[in-house]
Amino acid sequence: MSELSLLDLPDELLYEIFSYLTIVDLGRISQVCWLLRQLSGHDAVWRRISKRLINIHDEPRARVTLGSREWYFGVPLKERCRVSLNWVHGQCQDVNLKTFSTHLLPWLQLDDTNLYISQGEMIKRYQILSTNGDLAKRSKVNLFGHQDDVCRFVIHGDQVVAGGRDCSVLVWNKDTGQLLKNLQGCTDEAICVDMTRDVVIAGARNGFINMWNKTSGQCKVSLPVGDRVWSLQVSPWQSCFASGSSSCYDLQPLKLWDIQSGELTETLGRNYRKGAGILDIQWETPYTLLACGYDAYIRLWDTRASVHAPVMKLEEPDDYTVYCMQTDKKHLIASGSSLWGVVRLWDKRMTHTMQSFFVGHNCNSPIYSLQFNSTHLYAALCNSLRVLNFKAGNAVSSAF
Repeated sequence: MSELSLLDLPDELLYEIFSYLTIVDLGRISQVCWLLRQLSGHDAVWRRISKRLINIHDEPRARVTLGSREWYFGVPLKERCRVSLNWVHGQCQDVNLKTFSTHLLPWLQLDDTNLYISQGEMIKRYQILSTNGDLAKRSKVNLFGHQDDVCRFVIHGDQVVAGGRDCSVLVWNKDTGQLLKNLQGCTDEAICVDMTRDVVIAGARNGFINMWNKTSGQCKVSLPVGDRVWSLQVSPWQSCFASGSSSCYDLQPLKLWDIQSGELTETLGRNYRKGAGILDIQWETPYTLLACGYDAYIRLWDTRASVHAPVMKLEEPDDYTVYCMQTDKKHLIASGSSLWGVVRLWDKRMTHTMQSFFVGHNCNSPIYSLQFNSTHLYAALCNSLRVLNFKAGNAVSSAF
């Protein structure tokens, strides 16, 4: 009877055995022979490891059966784990993508392989060209119509809605750049906007939230807030939206509103400090949302648990205002600070910041907006647009 070797075991059993190994051990096994390298790099082996890492999302991969073995095409889970470890250890390449001739307050939105950026009174769409995150030299689509600077904009389906300092709220087709709606009703700067399938919502500097029927363009209701409205976002179920105000007169700046009736349904938190306004809001689930602002905290709220106290508070270590943030809706939060172009990465399973990046390069500018995907983080300052390329990092090269 001939002796059996490790490679005589079924592939499924080898995947299960390898899944209990450390990253270093998997690196050593992959150096034994070509077949073990292929087996140890299978997605089934890395799935257990990936659950402990950050910013990893399921990506469909094509599967081909050749003989008795299956082969997958696409980005392997092993490679996504390598990039994730670069996020954890802060290994990346910082690149200046664009320099602005005048100081602006740009806003970013990432949509698949396109990056939208507001520059003055227009919004430009740039195609992301390659795996290093570079943008095309010329914008693919320009969205015109505002007579003054764009404050914020969002992408919903095939449309873009933006609010501007000229008190107007405009809706375009994102692919053609055609102006679809010019919504009237704001009597002051439209600082923040969002929309659903049927409704466009905008918060204004004068303390009102306006809601329009997206089809007819008629203003449905104007809701008095009592303070400057700095931020708002519709929940994933599109049944309500959250608004954040300046907390100058009303010391309960974070509110939930019903979209159908326009009624105030809930106020989150108590006893905010005067001036502790909410600058950005991000829903993670229909029940949980993140809020940040002038008091240097990022708060996670769960409406099922309590509306009086957050379930988690993350404090900005240098006590800077948190201008903006983005979440992967799992463990990772990226935030932009008000001074020196500081981007911070947070793991919600930790009580302190995970990594910090000084992308301002001696420019005392806030991070006005940031967006990230699984491999790149884009940050907008007053004078430049920068990208952190985590694919270029090499945190654990010996293990891969």
